[in-house]
Amino acid sequence: MSQLVQYLPKKAYEHLQENDNAFLIDVRTEAENKFVGRPLDCIFVPWVDEPDWEPHPQEFIGAVKRFIGKRDRILDTEIILICRSGYRSDDAGKCLIDHGFTNVAHIVSGFEGDLDESDQRGNVNGWRHDGMPWNQC
Repeated sequence: MSQLVQYLPKKAYEHLQENDNAFLIDVRTEAENKFVGRPLDCIFVPWVDEPDWEPHPQEFIGAVKRFIGKRDRILDTEIILICRSGYRSDDAGKCLIDHGFTNVAHIVSGFEGDLDESDQRGNVNGWRHDGMPWNQC
């Protein structure tokens, strides 16, 4: 059985630059994408969102497959997941692996990173903090 790989933002970004067939999937909520920003060139497939804030694994897997598109060996496609701080992407990655995906990683510090001593994100690590490309729409 495949294992979920853990990357720091820079390593994940390097993998995405080296592999044109890899996908970065943002599993955060719609509100986080809108108000906090998002990595450039990512696909947005929330793991949980309004109205019930519960994961829906079958819907998530279906959406990931639709975005990846028709290709040979779809379950071997390189997928890198990102969320706010690494917890939801870990859960979503394990779900993908449980459903047959073999090349799944997640960004352990997420988009906003760990909490600092003042319980604020964005000051310690994470995609934005580490200088990876992002925007806010």
